[in-house]
Amino acid sequence: YDYLPGDGPVIFYLPALNQTRHGAKANAVKTWCRRNGRSFLVADYYGTGKSDGEYSDATITRWAKDAAALIDWLKKEHDHDGVIMVGAGVGGWVMLHTAQWRKDSIVGLVGVAADPDFTETLVWPALEDSVKQEIENKGLAVITWAGKPYTVTKALFDDGRKMQVLNKGPNSIPITCPVRLIQGLGDEEIPPERALELSDCLLSRDVVITYVKYGKHALEDYEDDFRRIYFAVEDIERQVVRQNWLRNMNRPV
Repeated sequence: YDYLPGDGPVIFYLPALNQTRHGAKANAVKTWCRRNGRSFLVADYYGTGKSDGEYSDATITRWAKDAAALIDWLKKEHDHDGVIMVGAGVGGWVMLHTAQWRKDSIVGLVGVAADPDFTETLVWPALEDSVKQEIENKGLAVITWAGKPYTVTKALFDDGRKMQVLNKGPNSIPITCPVRLIQGLGDEEIPPERALELSDCLLSRDVVITYVKYGKHALEDYEDDFRRIYFAVEDIERQVVRQNWLRNMNRPV
């Protein structure tokens, strides 16, 4: 993992599928945090990059638990003003579970083309029967999704079925902190409506969706793509300051 000490909430970046902690968005957010004196954390998922483990054993559950463990480490070892999780792609799915398990630490969420439930509702139904059989028999397969190669595993699909979050109806995800969702209308991997589905399922009343007209799934082609993440983080920080001020105003003297 990489950790930068700084002021304000810790910005905890969660990469997309098959990405390491050194991807374009991770590096951009890290650089922005360093320049602005913000605290930053990013880690390779279990089974990816320089982390331990085999990718064939990696799951949403494992990644979410590892993220929760890092938040526990932050709380124990570093004085900070809470955590803002920034999840790209599958990172947006992971953060939804971690945020439920560490509610006292999470002050906000930013989803960048967040794709919860994608294994069960998007990828699995689109696979040929022969590919499904290969996954069942061999434990993994390399597929082409939206023109890109992805290694997908039986463990990821099996766990993904249990970790779905969009299948329980409105206000069913018990997350109440501010949430900012950034979604490209030109996303080639997930339907842009997924951000609306997620917003509907979140209990939080403070959910803002930003649609980028020509934005692809990665949302890292232009400097403005990165700026939207920074603006979302700053917006959440303003909301946290406002909420703390109101809480103090209502506190008995």
